[in-house]
Amino acid sequence: MKPLATILIAGLAAVVATYATVKIASPQGAGTAQKSESVYDRVMRTGTIRCGYGISPPAVEKDVNTGKISGMSYDLWQEIGKQLGLKIEWTTEAGWGSFIEDLRSNRYDAFCSGMWPDHARIKFLTLSVPTVYSFLNTYVRADDHRFDNETSLDIFNKDSITVPAVEGDVSVTLVENRFPQAKILALPQSNTVSDMFLSVITKKADVIFVDQAMFASLEKENKGALRRLEKMPPAFVFSSYYGYKKGEYELRDMVDVALRTLIDDGTLERIAHQYSVDYIAADKNYKGR
Repeated sequence: MKPLATILIAGLAAVVATYATVKIASPQGAGTAQKSESVYDRVMRTGTIRCGYGISPPAVEKDVNTGKISGMSYDLWQEIGKQLGLKIEWTTEAGWGSFIEDLRSNRYDAFCSGMWPDHARIKFLTLSVPTVYSFLNTYVRADDHRFDNETSLDIFNKDSITVPAVEGDVSVTLVENRFPQAKILALPQSNTVSDMFLSVITKKADVIFVDQAMFASLEKENKGALRRLEKMPPAFVFSSYYGYKKGEYELRDMVDVALRTLIDDGTLERIAHQYSVDYIAADKNYKGR
């Protein structure tokens, strides 16, 4: 026969083991696991929206000497911050082909440069309401007269034509869908529209499609290097959106309320037209007065 003390110790051990098992397996025990903080909760806790951004003048520009950020989107997000009582912090310059992964890894809370959506992007993003609309026109080198009398964009759907695009960016989708026969000059994910612009100037590519506001900013350093094909219709029409990590609807909805206010009271249009009269602001929610 075992001593009473041994029996009691063995019994106590069994009870403790059973209790531990039940606690771990029970819903209450599972609920004690730490819940990951949402982007919205982090913004509310810190009082700050951390912005990632891509260089896309005149929407977002960066002074190479001082690092100062400026542009239409910069000004608009400052107004969003005022509406929400939050600080807007421009933390990280991102590649147009890599910003989605940055959002996933929480490097910042929102991508605050206006973007044009495509199927490759919208699968992995939560998007804002549209802000401004852009008409992408056709630009070639000033001394390239091959297309002067052409009125159809189909002239660029040939394997003799090269179009620049940034890997992972909407620019790739544009070429693949509209000009499937053309060659793509694939630029690294870290490149910007400025690099695409320069690729045409340096004869690595033949044509670029950008909106008038962007073109006016890009050509400041290369005045007269490219020119618009006036007889061509707009190649693409896009609305611009801001982006959030997939599923972050609380943050998106909060910012959208501020955006709708700025659209309805004319602030967005006023800011946009400070940078280009070619910007078309999103419609107001009401008609009349």
